[in-house]
Amino acid sequence: MKRKSFICTIISIFVMISLIILLSLFVIGEPIDGKQLYCTTSLNGQTLKLRVEPVESGVALRGWKFRKDNNILYISARKVLVSPLFHEGTYETSIDLEPIESVMVGGQTIWSYAD
Repeated sequence: MKRKSFICTIISIFVMISLIILLSLFVIGEPIDGKQLYCTTSLNGQTLKLRVEPVESGVALRGWKFRKDNNILYISARKVLVSPLFHEGTYETSIDLEPIESVMVGGQTIWSYAD
């Protein structure tokens, strides 16, 4: 009986570790870095059209967050492996530039009023 209990414990530990690894890869991911992205911008008056694509294939971008601080717009997201949960690799948005002087994606400046 002790041997059966030991085997069940080992299997349970293996399943838990596997689930944690899968969650990390497919759901939680890691923060994007500007060097891992290809950004395309086009300016139309006071509107900046932004398209973001990962450089790597098989990567989805999720959890987009926008934060404005001192007229700088910071955009962040997380990078995960493509799955049925997250399958979009590209992201497109339009940004009103009225109070914004600079736009940063993943820590990299992609647009600045000075440009």
